[in-house]
Amino acid sequence: MAVWHKKEFGIYHVDTFDYGVGLVDEANTLKEAREKVMEKYGSKIGGADRVDIVDKNGTVKESYDVG
Repeated sequence: MAVWHKKEFGIYHVDTFDYGVGLVDEANTLKEAREKVMEKYGSKIGGADRVDIVDKNGTVKESYDVG
């Protein structure tokens, strides 16, 4: 995955209908990234779109289905 974030981790929203990808937020640690995902998407976990936490190398560390 291409990376557009400057911190250690980027949080990306992936629209599974048209595969558009947008940077939602950034975090310095994986723990901080998880917390930001839960704050923003907590009640929406389990939908058709996806949120990926990606490191600086472009490796997807975690994915969540959101809707």
